[in-house]
Amino acid sequence: MFNAKAQIVSINPDSALRNQTLTTTITMSTGLMFNASAPWNSSDIYLQQGGTTILASTFNWPSYFDSGLMRMVYADSGYATFTIPANAPNGFYDVNINIYPFATPVLYTLYNGFFVGSPAGTVSGKVYFDQDQDGNYDAGELPVSNQMIRISPGNNIALTNYAGEYTYYADSGSYLFEYLPSANFTQTSVPINYTETIPPSVTGRDFGTYSTANLYSNKINIIQDWYRCNMAVPLLIQIRNDGFLTVEHHVTLSTSNFQYISSTVPPDYVTSNSYGWIITNVGGGQASLVGGGLIYQAPSAGSVVFIHVSDSIFDSSNNLLTVLYDSYYSDVRCSFDPNDKHVSPEGVLSQHYTPINSPLTYHINFQNTGNDTAYDVFILDTLDANLDLSTFEVIASSHTMTTQMTATGAARFNFFNIMLPDSGADEPASHGWVEYRISPNAGLPDPTVITNTSHIIFDQNVPVVTNTTMNTMTALQYPQSIFATEDQNICETSCISFLNQSESGTSYSWTFAGGNPASSTSASPGLICYSTAGNYDVTLITTNALGSDTLIQPAFISVATSPGVFSIVQSGDSLVAPQGYDSYQWYYNNNPISGDTLYYHVATQNGDYGVVVGNANGCESGVNISNVIIGVEYLTSGKIIDVYPNPSNGNFEITFDAVSSDMIVVSVIDKVGKILFEKEVQVNSGSNKIKVSEYNFTSGVYLLKLSNDKGVVSKRLVINK
Repeated sequence: MFNAKAQIVSINPDSALRNQTLTTTITMSTGLMFNASAPWNSSDIYLQQGGTTILASTFNWPSYFDSGLMRMVYADSGYATFTIPANAPNGFYDVNINIYPFATPVLYTLYNGFFVGSPAGTVSGKVYFDQDQDGNYDAGELPVSNQMIRISPGNNIALTNYAGEYTYYADSGSYLFEYLPSANFTQTSVPINYTETIPPSVTGRDFGTYSTANLYSNKINIIQDWYRCNMAVPLLIQIRNDGFLTVEHHVTLSTSNFQYISSTVPPDYVTSNSYGWIITNVGGGQASLVGGGLIYQAPSAGSVVFIHVSDSIFDSSNNLLTVLYDSYYSDVRCSFDPNDKHVSPEGVLSQHYTPINSPLTYHINFQNTGNDTAYDVFILDTLDANLDLSTFEVIASSHTMTTQMTATGAARFNFFNIMLPDSGADEPASHGWVEYRISPNAGLPDPTVITNTSHIIFDQNVPVVTNTTMNTMTALQYPQSIFATEDQNICETSCISFLNQSESGTSYSWTFAGGNPASSTSASPGLICYSTAGNYDVTLITTNALGSDTLIQPAFISVATSPGVFSIVQSGDSLVAPQGYDSYQWYYNNNPISGDTLYYHVATQNGDYGVVVGNANGCESGVNISNVIIGVEYLTSGKIIDVYPNPSNGNFEITFDAVSSDMIVVSVIDKVGKILFEKEVQVNSGSNKIKVSEYNFTSGVYLLKLSNDKGVVSKRLVINK
């Protein structure tokens, strides 16, 4: 059985307004007309929607005389003129044409190939989250996006936007409007449905809904656009709270071949090529761009840009709810059609092999390249029959718009009153886009080809036809190597793990330059340790029955110098680490000693001690000294000495009990080891008191030391003036 739809390739233009007369070009599949005659009459070419038929008023089908065959041969394309009646129903029409391979004509049809616009009116309203379930919209109740309103007859669909609003553009007639609640939602408002006659237009046809299962529902999406070579380009990443409780987003962005330039909101934390933002108080129904919008520097043509985001979401009590991820690869180009369409995942090889159950994200760009403002723009997009219409979801758009769709998947994005300036008047503002996601039908044959083409209409101009995307949905994919790590900047002796995000691999080969181990054949290679400072490449080769894909990330891991090996010197009850590090933290029995951050520590009891030092790179190293015996009893009869007052203004008294009469040395040492004050004093067996007042100390922290040939006793001294 032949596929009649495949025999008509296209009609161009493929849309018109009522009362409009236009000449179209109808193209048949290559060679179809070689052994056939063209239509005989105007009635052989017509548009049809239900009981409405619009005949061609004139037609012309070019031909030429083939001297070898001694007969006329008709071209693959012909011309037909249509006048659209003022009362023609709005919507899609089948394109029908009779050709004559024999005396009896054969009818070929391009289903939903032509669109008649100019609606007679609109029906609009909103879907709101009925917090108190009273069936009424109350001030402050939140919008609910991507909800479906079914319109009968025809079972067409209008979808709510992120403001919870929907608008349906309708032809003259009577319509029934019903809310189709998403999973876990229940309608709370009455009436259950609305019956409206168009014209005139009507507003306020609202629906209340409620759910206990969607209090937290958050999303993060990289807006998937092409990037122009060697230029500063915008990178848009949208977070959205589709739930109904306030949350906080912690977004970390890392890129490859993409250099950060600026953002409207400065990042809250930065590590090499990773940037992070903390976005607080994101209420239900709210959306925002990470960083308020980012500017990145694109590399040269032919490069591949990789973008990865992770989003940790916390509730109002700072409890972690979930972590979301999104990734995107993009080829960098120097030029491309401003009115284009692309899909993610793009698929691999010329067949665009794509995992059979993968949701497909479509991004449609448009630009007003005319010489005047475009008042209205709308995009016609007939979805492939192999896509599940119930999963259709608008992700974002450049301007406010509404979406409607027929029961057969003919979607229309309405940018009415967009007032899009032309590129000559305002090039940056002349662009627009819409992005949506949809999943393939379950149980598709393997393989299944899914294609998609969009038609962009500026006001009443001839539609601009985009390129056609193609995905071959199959369980067997050409492998694609992808990997990431949470932190590409580490210290010597540190170990990190790599996240294998590759697609369709059955075996893997990792190479970690400078790492230990230096290679792995595991899908998840575990911890890789780096002992020497430097920048190191990481390579992953992913293989399956179709072939191999190699990803080399040069200088992917940056290893900073850590503090070198050092030791602690004990002098009596004083433990001294080498000076010159940027930070110190002392430990007793493996527990940090609060506030003890000098290069030395005065031990007050026996036990195990340690210190962790840090350098300017933020890297740390530590050492322990076990079984410290402070030995203070050789100098004093107790284990402590007292200083009063402490802190002091520089005048203070030292009291202690000596074991015997002897000469001792009283010393005050600053934090870099310099002796500021030293005095020899005769002490007696028993209680002793030494006054110090003859030195002009500056404010700071010092080490007070009593010593002789029998031992050393130390105390921390604080001068505060």
